[in-house]
Amino acid sequence: GMCLYHPALQCHYEAQADRSSSLADPRIWDPSDVFTCLVSMQMYKFFNRTQLEHTNLMFKKFPSCLRVAYIDCDNKGSSAKADAVHERQSRRYYSCLIDGKCEVRGDLKRVPKLRVELPGYPILGDGKGDNQNHAIPFMR
Repeated sequence: GMCLYHPALQCHYEAQADRSSSLADPRIWDPSDVFTCLVSMQMYKFFNRTQLEHTNLMFKKFPSCLRVAYIDCDNKGSSAKADAVHERQSRRYYSCLIDGKCEVRGDLKRVPKLRVELPGYPILGDGKGDNQNHAIPFMR
């Protein structure tokens, strides 16, 4: 339901806009400048084909106002010691941001727009709210 704010803002603009104003130019006004929905999908990396198709459908329906933050991981690699990655940590974790403009790969996953390395294992306890904190850096 939250993504319906974008069409509502557009409708309000069209109903209230002064056509002689420079803001009436569609190249200037974009409702996504006022509203963006950021969704935290921690398990996006592990989505199956059906889940990826549904996610891409959401991006088609709301191309400019929907963003998704998810957690990605890689093996820690050869530079882990130089980067001070803890010896018992087997992977490096990243918070990634995708949106409707990101390139879709052959496996239906999108190439992240932004990728920020996290300081360690990001899943905390069993509190869903705590696990969504990785998305905070992507808010304006």
